[in-house]
Amino acid sequence: MKDYWSNFLNSKGESDAFAYIYNYYVNDLLSYGVSLGFDEETCRDGVHDVFYKLYVERDKLTHVKNPTAYLLKSFRNRLFNIYNRKSKTAPIEDVEIPFAADITILDTIIDKEEEEKLKKIVSDLLNELTPRQREAIYLRYMQEMDYEDIADLMKMDNNSARQLVHRGIKALREKGIDSKYPLFILYLFLFLKT
Repeated sequence: MKDYWSNFLNSKGESDAFAYIYNYYVNDLLSYGVSLGFDEETCRDGVHDVFYKLYVERDKLTHVKNPTAYLLKSFRNRLFNIYNRKSKTAPIEDVEIPFAADITILDTIIDKEEEEKLKKIVSDLLNELTPRQREAIYLRYMQEMDYEDIADLMKMDNNSARQLVHRGIKALREKGIDSKYPLFILYLFLFLKT
């Protein structure tokens, strides 16, 4: 990805690099937007706005070291701007976002019946977390962002981001102890190590 990002910023094969970057990130951005509670049409509009701005202002982006964090933050901010422009209520920054993560970790490993049971268990476990904990865990483990980028995206300091993820994982462990699928829960918590 770094080579494509660099080529895009330096106008070397920019159209190929831009297409690759778009294709690489579009589904993750759409999933993230839907997880934040926005409808798919708004998310698509937000993605297109972000990539349009990215293309037009690429000469101003040489400072960007982590394209994933930059795009997620830009996309999140764009969705909030769209919402706030359409809404006549309090700005969305003042309310807690109902972040929801879709579970697809084991799609190819287990049969459909077991998969549905496990998805339900994980979904129930994740629903025990606060929306901010779910979002932080999603960013940390599904998007592989570091704590500094999570803190920047979620507008908090690094220690708060670490604590948010840590408390979320701790809560998942505590809630998962009574599960009927201890091996799966063990796998999940090995995957979500802090």
